[in-house]
Amino acid sequence: MEAASRNRRIRFKSYTRPKSEPAKPPQKDEFDDEFLDLGDSDYSSSDSTSSDDENQSLSFPGNHSVKHSTILCQQVYVKSCRYFDKVPSTYFFRRLKRTHIDLSHHGLGIDGVKSVAIALVSNTTVQRLNISNNDIASEGLAHILQTLQENIVITDLNLSNNNLSTGGAVLLDGALSNNRIITKLDISANGFTEADAVPLSNLVKKNQSIRTLSLSKNSFREEGGIVLGKALECNDTITYMDLSWNHLRQRGAVSLCYCLQINNTIESINLAWNGFGMEGCYEMGKTLLNNRTITELDLTSNRISLDAFRQLLPGVGKNKTLKILRIGFNPLTTDGAIDVLRSIFISESAIEDLDLSDILVDDSFMKLLIEVKEKRNIRVKHGVVLRHDEITKGVHTSVLDTDDPMTILFEYMKQKNLRLIDLLHNLDRDHSDTLTRDEFQRGMTSIDLPLSSRALDILMKKLDINQDGQVDFEELTIKHKEYQRRITKLRMKSKTDRKFFKGFDKLEQLREAVRLRIALNVTRESQK
Repeated sequence: MEAASRNRRIRFKSYTRPKSEPAKPPQKDEFDDEFLDLGDSDYSSSDSTSSDDENQSLSFPGNHSVKHSTILCQQVYVKSCRYFDKVPSTYFFRRLKRTHIDLSHHGLGIDGVKSVAIALVSNTTVQRLNISNNDIASEGLAHILQTLQENIVITDLNLSNNNLSTGGAVLLDGALSNNRIITKLDISANGFTEADAVPLSNLVKKNQSIRTLSLSKNSFREEGGIVLGKALECNDTITYMDLSWNHLRQRGAVSLCYCLQINNTIESINLAWNGFGMEGCYEMGKTLLNNRTITELDLTSNRISLDAFRQLLPGVGKNKTLKILRIGFNPLTTDGAIDVLRSIFISESAIEDLDLSDILVDDSFMKLLIEVKEKRNIRVKHGVVLRHDEITKGVHTSVLDTDDPMTILFEYMKQKNLRLIDLLHNLDRDHSDTLTRDEFQRGMTSIDLPLSSRALDILMKKLDINQDGQVDFEELTIKHKEYQRRITKLRMKSKTDRKFFKGFDKLEQLREAVRLRIALNVTRESQK
């Protein structure tokens, strides 16, 4: 028993060196920066021969100083690199005595992370470990999770951008559901899908130590949002949750909002760059009426229109704990900006930081902002200020320079509820039933959607099928059908393959820009 208390033997079954392959002494050119001279005692004869045991065992002293522990970890790291025929990293070697190690973008891969994992088994100094962007996949993750079974010091773990996918989600559920050490976990951008939300939701339900959890830049979508929402209803430890960039829409968005009516521990939640729309805003408005713990809410770029935003406003005005609200990059118009500021002004809202980035405001908003700041201490970030005379005259209408002018043209037609023939007649100044480049230029400018010269060239090249310098109704019809098919195809692909989401999201942002221009034009007309 005394011998057992003095020594711990940690077995890594997957790390067995064949008996026919002797250990090699380190050479100076094996190290990435410089040779690490640990002395002859580091490589004793006992290390140069294989054990008769089937599994290689590493033995660590039970009680030792932090300094001695660090030296031991460094020795183990160098030996394990030699064992796996890998070049040791001086950077990692030297930082084994620190509390934070950042190995992001170090190209570890599945094999490289093995030595790192072994070195950290008995380490007593490293508390924060960042191995993001190393493509360790689920196989490499298994080594890290095996280390965490023994290491009781690491509390902050960043595994983002490592291609963990479904296998990684299952491993995380199995290894961390009952872990009581990790308090901060980042598993963003790992290719998780709706199906992977199930094992990850089990982790959220069962784990009782994680306080900060980042799941951003995955593809949980509608069904994943439902599953994670139900899991958060059961969690009572997470205080910060990041679910941005996850295609959360409709029922998924509603489920997450509903869980916040029950959950009483989450203080900050990032839901940016999803698609909450009308349904999500309605449910979030109800949530804010009841929730008393959320202090920070991020709904940046969620395709929230003015009508949808007004579903959220009652909750914003009556909630007395929400201090930070981020609602920028949404098509709220100047009216939406005034509405939220007025709601804060006339209510007991606790908001101290309001982010309206990229949302145009006018003189009325700026005057109201002065009044609000006289009453309370508040920081407000907003878009371009349009003066009253500039709004009326359209002085600040900027030219749209885009590679996809067809989206602007056909989105305008959709928003105005026009038929193709109506669009043709609206732009056709000489009543020839054809459109020239000049007519497109004048027509788009007249509807406050002026295109740059480059964008006009692209538009004519795409629409003018027979290249005669004019676009007739038949050509317009053909290209409109092609456009609709392209949109449908891109939307479907974005739901199944993450690489198409960026393109679809850019398309949606362009369509929102058109809607915003139209709404701004309506505001101008009403102020005349």
